[in-house]
Amino acid sequence: MEIRQLNINDTQQFCDLIIDMYSNIDNLEWFTPMPYDYENVKGMIEHPRFYIVGLFVKNKLVGVSSLDYKCGKLIGKIDFPTNFKEDKMVEIGFNLVHSSFKGNKAMQLLIEFVLMQARLQGLCCVFSKVHVDNIASNKSFFNKGFTTFSNYTKEVDKEDFEKLSNTNFFSKKAKPKAIETLNKFSNAPSIIVNYNILTKII
Repeated sequence: MEIRQLNINDTQQFCDLIIDMYSNIDNLEWFTPMPYDYENVKGMIEHPRFYIVGLFVKNKLVGVSSLDYKCGKLIGKIDFPTNFKEDKMVEIGFNLVHSSFKGNKAMQLLIEFVLMQARLQGLCCVFSKVHVDNIASNKSFFNKGFTTFSNYTKEVDKEDFEKLSNTNFFSKKAKPKAIETLNKFSNAPSIIVNYNILTKII
C-alpha cells in the first residue's frame, strides 16, 4: 500500500476511479458533476491549484484526495471561523474510494496524509464540504477531528447533472434519485445541493 502525489501517468486510473464512483454512487447530489475524460482529468492533475494524492494497492489506484489551494473558490462566500486565516487555509476535496475497497478506512488514510502535507506546507486551517446525507464521508472526517461548522448550498448546472445521470455507466441504484432531483428543480434555473462545511485547525 502506498500513498503518493498523482502524476500524468496516473491519468487513466484516475478517470477509471471517477467512473467507478459514478457507477456505484447512491445519490448524484453527493458528488456533483466532475470531468471523467482523459484530457480534463490530466489537466486537474497538472493544475497548480490542486495537490492530488492517490492510495495505491498493488499499483492499482483505489482512492484519491486533494488539497485545493483556491478553497473551492468559497472564500468570501462563507463566513469561516474567526480564527481561520485566508492565506493559511486549504480545502480537502476529490474524496473518492473505489467501490471494491470501501470499508477499509481508505478515506481516513488519505485524509491523514493530506493533513500531514498541509502542515508541512505551513497551512493551519482546513475544511471540506460533504453532502449532508453522505453519512460515510461525514463520518470519515469526524473521525479525524473535523466538526460541522455550517451548511452551504451550491448551485449545480441542471444540464450537466442530467447528462451525467444518463451516461451508460451511471449507477442504476441512483437513477431514481437523480430523476427525483431533476423533477424537484424542473422549474428552477439550477439544482441546489446542500453540504456540510467541516472544519479543523491543524
